[in-house]
Amino acid sequence: MSRGRGKVRDSASHSGSKSAMDPPRCSICGTQQQLLRCAKCKAVYYCSPAHQHLHWPDHRTECRLLTRQKLNSSNNNKQQQLQQRQQIQQLQQAVASANLEGSGAGANCSTAQMMTPAHQAQSWPTEVDNLLNFLGQPGIQEKAAAAETEAGQRQQQHHHHGEKSSSYQIGFADASFMGSGSERRYEDLCRNIISDMNQYGLSVVDDFLGMETGLKILNEVRSMYNAGAFQDGQVVTNQTPDAPAVRGDKIRGDKIKWVGGNEPGCSNVWYLTNQIDSVVYRVNTMKDNGILGNYHIRERTRAMVACYPGSGTHYVMHVDNPQKDGRVITAIYYLNINWDARESGGILRIRPTPGTTVADIEPKFDRLIFFWSDIRNPHEVQPAHRTRYAITVWYFDAKEREEALIRAKLENSKTNNLAAQAQAQQAEPDSTTTPPAAIASSSSSLPASMSTGTGALNANVSSNTCATNSEICT
Repeated sequence: MSRGRGKVRDSASHSGSKSAMDPPRCSICGTQQQLLRCAKCKAVYYCSPAHQHLHWPDHRTECRLLTRQKLNSSNNNKQQQLQQRQQIQQLQQAVASANLEGSGAGANCSTAQMMTPAHQAQSWPTEVDNLLNFLGQPGIQEKAAAAETEAGQRQQQHHHHGEKSSSYQIGFADASFMGSGSERRYEDLCRNIISDMNQYGLSVVDDFLGMETGLKILNEVRSMYNAGAFQDGQVVTNQTPDAPAVRGDKIRGDKIKWVGGNEPGCSNVWYLTNQIDSVVYRVNTMKDNGILGNYHIRERTRAMVACYPGSGTHYVMHVDNPQKDGRVITAIYYLNINWDARESGGILRIRPTPGTTVADIEPKFDRLIFFWSDIRNPHEVQPAHRTRYAITVWYFDAKEREEALIRAKLENSKTNNLAAQAQAQQAEPDSTTTPPAAIASSSSSLPASMSTGTGALNANVSSNTCATNSEICT
């Protein structure tokens, strides 16, 4: 026997049923003094060895049963723990095979390995030329920023770690990248990104946060998606009134959710965006950073968490920032374990202008990419045949962003004045009245010939329909 206190299991030979909260008592005499506990079942108490021996004929069967139950319970717990460890090991092995495939043990993929001469990948598509020609038309850029006025004016009183409207300030957490003791890797990483951005207009970084952190982010994203928090990606087109409508799923098939990071269940996504902020801030402020030195980057969008749910969902060729809305760098982080593009598709194909090369980037787990957001990088997401997760953040150049907001304010003012004039003329028509249809038709719009084919390329161009969400249409 061992001395100790605990819950008493009632003996068949003593006092009937007892509450589990009753104090321990000797199973023979009922005393509560100087109790000893049965060493096997640890459920029955005695005041002396003599009473234990006296009670043993009655207690023998119960003791063995209780001991067996405890042993089975312990074995079940151990089995569950073993299964959990095996599941983690399987995930780790899957991540390792995805990261090491084709890249050599422990080595990051080079951006140069993603580049292919355009004539080997596919001929330069005519819709890209049409897109670039359209974006060069006079007056297009002035209309692009119209959707930004409301975002620039609303929620001025709402701040969170530098948040202004739906954007966030960066530069506060520069020293926190990957914790302490990682300055050398940080420096090398940033230098590689600077070199790639200057040479190719894009940069690919593998094993950005590591397996453990990546799995935590993936778990948060899956939880959000399974909870039904995602909505269809927005599609905005500048079409003539008589142009045939374009179905949104023919342009982009992703489901999205905008995340600031301070929402419940998003702490790891917040950590990710802080790490990307640190890298972007560093490459923008380092010496001898080439083209990156032409910009002043201190602000970004919220994170757009996206899911392509398989079944061939895709996003046609487009440009993130075709009309100078302020976005200068696009950063995308992928969360897809053991991705094989030969079976699953879903490649991000970037065609850096002037079109001599093509970058085919697989959305592999823990891979981060950067590229210029403007017309230097038309890109598409090819059909995905399994669920494909990504998190995208856009970074603003301060000067271009300010100019875009000023243009947007002027454009909205003009639009409001025209609407007021049209309403007044309808109320008191005279010979000088301009029909509202004429006013609408006088505005610049996408040519009807581009409405279903190349018109889809302009699906990400911001318009007033996006302003109500205080987000950028992509």
